[in-house]
Amino acid sequence: MTKGVVHRALDGYRFQISGDLDLTQPFTSVARFAVDGRLYELTSGDHNAATGWTDDLRVQRFDDEFSVQRGRLRTVMVTDHDARIGLEDHLLAVVWEGHEFSMFVPMYNARPADAVRLFQVLTMTEHEDGITVASRNPKRAGIAEPADVVKEVPGLGLLEITALTKTTARRLPQWSGARLPHGELFRDTLDDDSTYFMLATPSAMVTVLPHGSAADVPGRLGGLKVETVD
Repeated sequence: MTKGVVHRALDGYRFQISGDLDLTQPFTSVARFAVDGRLYELTSGDHNAATGWTDDLRVQRFDDEFSVQRGRLRTVMVTDHDARIGLEDHLLAVVWEGHEFSMFVPMYNARPADAVRLFQVLTMTEHEDGITVASRNPKRAGIAEPADVVKEVPGLGLLEITALTKTTARRLPQWSGARLPHGELFRDTLDDDSTYFMLATPSAMVTVLPHGSAADVPGRLGGLKVETVD
């Protein structure tokens, strides 16, 4: 098993995850940016993450391609069906491909030129452990919500990791949690009555959505260490 990995979130925080668990699965990072009064959800990961997204949208080929910030910006217009409410939206699927990582953005009521303008306001920097995004013009764009790192851990569940700051600490429950070797563990339920856990470490917050029975999660989390690193 991999004893430790480091993943970089879109807002620049780097998380070191270690423990006697299978940490070999890839990760994604999600952040929301406000640009010129509109909100965009950016998701980064390895190239397979972007390919998986476009496959879900049944994209067979892209319509347009541009050279942007040492990468390839590709766009295609697709029809996004929402079976739950019986409606459909015309979606511009936007993918920026770097050397090792990609980033994808759904844009509604947009054209390829709008995607190019978006990437003229935002700056992408590719690192060996992920992508970071920054605004070139703080008056026009800025991060709206803290970025997180999302990672599947077999035998445990889906981890959603964000830095512990004054802003994110507001999400912590008001009651005391159980003490673990590397943090404090809280247990709660979602609207559908399914159980989830939140692990607060000295520098990070980890939400855990269990794959199976929740009974084994506290024991497995006892050996998990998550911390921000420079």
